[in-house]
Amino acid sequence: MVKDLVCGMGVEEDSPESVSMRYHGTRYYFCSVDCMLLFSKSPDEYKSAAPKNIARDVVCGMEVDADNSPYKAIWEGKTFYFCSSSCLLHFDASPKSFMEDSHVRD
Repeated sequence: MVKDLVCGMGVEEDSPESVSMRYHGTRYYFCSVDCMLLFSKSPDEYKSAAPKNIARDVVCGMEVDADNSPYKAIWEGKTFYFCSSSCLLHFDASPKSFMEDSHVRD
């Protein structure tokens, strides 16, 4: 398993869902096409950034680099970070339901 340099999510290299690209002779793996496209716009920025601010996606439970995640929402004054646009859309549809299941603790 490797980390997606954009969102910090773990990615299985041999998974049919993983997306990859080669940059300067090195293959990089991503959880989604969205993350690969963000990386391709400024790869050197992501290559040097190790995740420091890890948050948990309340929809799927994955770890996310909160400093680099393009997917976030503010609900009741708290910021939530997501691994993908799909998880963000699920959260936006019913934020309270994810608080009741609670992956989140105050």
